[in-house]
Amino acid sequence: MRRKPQARNSRNPPAGGLREKTLQLGDALDLPAQLLPGFSHVELWQNRSAVVDGVRGVLGYSEDCVQLNLGSLVVTFRGAGLTIKTYQQEQLQLTGTIAEIHYTT
Repeated sequence: MRRKPQARNSRNPPAGGLREKTLQLGDALDLPAQLLPGFSHVELWQNRSAVVDGVRGVLGYSEDCVQLNLGSLVVTFRGAGLTIKTYQQEQLQLTGTIAEIHYTT
């Protein structure tokens, strides 16, 4: 006996959230997460430099603390001599001595 496919509506949403589906699609297409909408990527070079993709805004900036809005996350860098070297098209490069990185949801 063949089963009839169920129609999807607001009462019958797809299994898993949109974020999970987006990750699955990115994996299937072999795309890095930073190219997917709503995702961020942080790359560190030892404790001297960081490049952050997916930056939606700078929430706080001083030479010992930089706070970045990544949409659903806030990332805080603490250290000494922190400087925003570049910030364009949702990508920010931070230099200085990075002592701590903290994520807040």
